[in-house]
Amino acid sequence: MAELIGEIEWYRGDSYPLEITIKNAKTKAVIDITGYSFILTVDSLKDPPDDSTKIFDVAGVLPAPTTGVVTFTPPSVDTNFAAGNYYYDIQMTTLGGDIRTIAKFKWKQTQDISK
Repeated sequence: MAELIGEIEWYRGDSYPLEITIKNAKTKAVIDITGYSFILTVDSLKDPPDDSTKIFDVAGVLPAPTTGVVTFTPPSVDTNFAAGNYYYDIQMTTLGGDIRTIAKFKWKQTQDISK
């Protein structure tokens, strides 16, 4: 459903945009996501029972919705957590209110050198 989905390696404290393109899984055609909303959530558990282990979440921004592009830019304060293996998912909410998890993979938090 989305391009650039898989394990993400992120350096502690970084705050650059993560861009994905939403495509039809069968045809690979770009989906017009005008009016949709997206949220990326990082958690310490693969299958958390609630949000008590959530590290952070960030809403998606649609710079070019007709091209299927959504970006997530977590602030550095949110990504300033210990190095290790975590998990993320991305949920999409359509204009009709349908919610779909379009990605669920590992988030590898890497220690940086600059402080």
